[in-house]
Amino acid sequence: MQFDDHAILCILQEDHKGRRLLEEAVRVWGDGREEEYLGRPEYHPVYAPGTREVVSATVTFSPPGGKPFDVRCTPLLPVHLMVGTGYGLEPDWKHGMYQGPGPVVQGVTYTLPEDAGRMWGMVDAVGRFEYDGLVGHGLFEYWALGPHPSFA
Repeated sequence: MQFDDHAILCILQEDHKGRRLLEEAVRVWGDGREEEYLGRPEYHPVYAPGTREVVSATVTFSPPGGKPFDVRCTPLLPVHLMVGTGYGLEPDWKHGMYQGPGPVVQGVTYTLPEDAGRMWGMVDAVGRFEYDGLVGHGLFEYWALGPHPSFA
């Protein structure tokens, strides 16, 4: 999340029981100040009904000794990385897969919303981030894989 004078880096992965496998939350200032640890981030996605498509999310940060704050996240332009990019869902096109001699070019066209069922897996989106009157932009990446309490 890039703002005018700082950036926020937030990474979190958790299993279906909410156990954290990976987490990081820091604010990095552009003026050379030491990075600021933002505590354990809490992530609250809002999904489009019947899907795993995030339409908005709130990330709550609670810096030790500081004021807690919420960042409102809005994915603006989703890119479904697992579809048509070689990450492994297409049987005839994967990263590093030998296609024979010479250059090989393939293409695929999807019609939305009819083909929306294919749009699953990791999503990288251009995101808009807002907190305390500030607006920033950056990468909003998500993937809800397997059982998840948010879909109950």
